[in-house]
Amino acid sequence: MSICAVLLCMVGLGQNLTSSNLPIIIITTDINPSTGTYYSIPDEPKIHAHMKVLYVNDTTINYLSNQDDSAYVNYDGDIGIELRGSTSQGHNKKPYGFETRNADGTNNNVSLLGLPAENDWVLNAMNDEPSCVRDCLSYQLYSELGHYSPRTRYCEVIVNDDYRGLYFLTEKIKIDANRVDIIEMTDTDVAGVNVTGGYIIKADKLTGGDVPAWTTPAYDYWEDVSYIYHEPAPDLISPMQGVYIQLYFDSVAQAVAAHNHDVSHGFPSLIDIPSFIDYMLMGELSSNVDIYQKSTFFHKERLGKLRAGPIWDFNLAYGYDFGSVGRSRADLLQFYNGDNTGSEFWHQLYEDPMYSCMLYSRWKELTNEHAPLHIDHLFHLMDSLMSRCYEARLRDRTRWSQTYDYNNHINTMKAWLQSRYQWLSREFEVNYDCEPELPPLVISKINYHPAITQGYASDELEFIGITNNGDDTLDISGVYFRELGLIYTFPEGSVILPRQEIFIASNPQAFQQIYLHTAFGTFLRHLDNHSETLKLADAWGRVIDEVTYADNQPWPLTADGMGDFLILKDLDSDNNMGENWMAANEFVGIPPYEPLTVVRVMPNPTNGLIRVMSEKPLREVCLSDISGRALISASVSDFAISLDLSSFPTGIYLLRTVTEDHNVSVTKLVKK
Repeated sequence: MSICAVLLCMVGLGQNLTSSNLPIIIITTDINPSTGTYYSIPDEPKIHAHMKVLYVNDTTINYLSNQDDSAYVNYDGDIGIELRGSTSQGHNKKPYGFETRNADGTNNNVSLLGLPAENDWVLNAMNDEPSCVRDCLSYQLYSELGHYSPRTRYCEVIVNDDYRGLYFLTEKIKIDANRVDIIEMTDTDVAGVNVTGGYIIKADKLTGGDVPAWTTPAYDYWEDVSYIYHEPAPDLISPMQGVYIQLYFDSVAQAVAAHNHDVSHGFPSLIDIPSFIDYMLMGELSSNVDIYQKSTFFHKERLGKLRAGPIWDFNLAYGYDFGSVGRSRADLLQFYNGDNTGSEFWHQLYEDPMYSCMLYSRWKELTNEHAPLHIDHLFHLMDSLMSRCYEARLRDRTRWSQTYDYNNHINTMKAWLQSRYQWLSREFEVNYDCEPELPPLVISKINYHPAITQGYASDELEFIGITNNGDDTLDISGVYFRELGLIYTFPEGSVILPRQEIFIASNPQAFQQIYLHTAFGTFLRHLDNHSETLKLADAWGRVIDEVTYADNQPWPLTADGMGDFLILKDLDSDNNMGENWMAANEFVGIPPYEPLTVVRVMPNPTNGLIRVMSEKPLREVCLSDISGRALISASVSDFAISLDLSSFPTGIYLLRTVTEDHNVSVTKLVKK
């Protein structure tokens, strides 16, 4: 498309778009040879198009006249594009989804507008959203709470010589190191550890012939909740994977309904409670009418807990609901509004005394002065976003013949927020203390970037040391690393003696051979070679210890791939400060850890018969369902026992064993 054609098109539409303080995205589909006109962009599948993005940085004005000058072009290449959304497709201003592609049609991971490189993107048209800030504001706030949230950039869009107005570019929710950072599954991950993750599941409306993976009744609402596979996609997920994740959701629902607080069997062992609390707070602060039943995402890491989020779609929120329906009220919780209330576990969590107390405490923490959800901070972000898109919004308003009073709408939204804060602060009243004394565990050693040694790769030699900095033996069952990227949960029966240091390792065999110590457990994934935050938390997600290490000073540099590892100098010092760590390449004065008895259960998953084998004679075995109800209980005086599960329904079960040396262990069983 020529520059003159663009300018004439814009003038003809009354926009006179020659420049913008925002990026300008120009999309051109191929010419249909039979009609001589551009191909229309369909709902699906994606069609080929070319895209130019005019952008240098946030302070540079972008001119259409510079579109052929590479110095002012952020992207110039192929894409595959389609319409996206459901209700929003009924508007004249269409939303789009697109992939950046190479010339041969393969995916091309690129950084658009400074966002991390990927190939899946969304152009949100902000239909049914007169403020133009609700989504961008919400995503920014959720990111400040410490969770991944789709990044956004305002832009102006031209499609086939037609000015389409103000949009925001955002990331499609998907598994990626810079998005939802969980393991991507293949169709061979169908058993054992591998079938446990990672998954992205969403509750949503059904469009375009979608078939739900499963449904559940909604709380006090006529329409069932439809759950849909997001990753793996419906056409890629295997039957075993589908069975596993649905049963996991069923287990969550059962444990929450029973208010089962057991750290190894109850809902604290199944869900990452901080993610559910923050998701709920974000949805209720905004009074998002869809937060629990439409565009409701969950994700689960391999061997990890189910997490709520990321958040998505906040157009009907902050007091706005198509202007008249009135579901986004300032004086009502969304799972009690009689519409889109979501699965029953949402309101059951809220009615759980321990969970609600933690939610109320988190609300007070986040709404303190200078905290992310303080109302002054929200107003500041709103003003910043409004200022950024002000000029483009005027052009967009003219293009689509909008007549509403924008400034009055924003002022109404701010007044609504003030009322919402007042009502929630009364509703979220802490009635008792739910912050117990946390165990004195300290992250005391970190080998994040080992040197290649004795034929072992660097990643195989990673380990973390954890010390009991107290005088009592501690039961650390359910303690886990809360941040995505490193996966480990201490199993039931895990204990640590006074002043004892234990280790979890990437490869226990390598750890034993190189460092002459026995690892307590094996973690999945790997530590970042540059910097990573490690949060050791109890089963409820309350942080016991937190360290963000780095590969630059004052952190010891010889621990960065030079053969040393990090050692905390003083267990009573602040281990988040690099100067309190030193580097060494051997353990000094640490007695070897004596492992507890190993109990093996085979096969797992099983069709019925299992064999339980132990290094020391067994004394007790107990099989229970996920809610803790005993199904088989037996006394034993042998190294092995067989159990028949063939009469039990498909599902997840827990096998508890006790050996003669008083070692207690719990194994999760999958009955096919």
